[in-house]
Amino acid sequence: MTDPANKADDVLMMQAAHWCMRLQEADCSIEERQAFKDWLQSDPSHAFEYAKMLEAWDLTAQLMPSIPTS
Repeated sequence: MTDPANKADDVLMMQAAHWCMRLQEADCSIEERQAFKDWLQSDPSHAFEYAKMLEAWDLTAQLMPSIPTS
């Protein structure tokens, strides 16, 4: 049986990941940016989860790419 709280957490994490990636795209429209602002302000947990996602995004940017060896 799936815990509803865990499912809600997963949904929130996926929403934050979506916004983190979408806002980086050049074709992200003004309407989408406003939808993000609305989503962010609609619940304090959204801002918290988005901040965690940005932190993870920043950390991955610091990783060195792996070079395949023959």
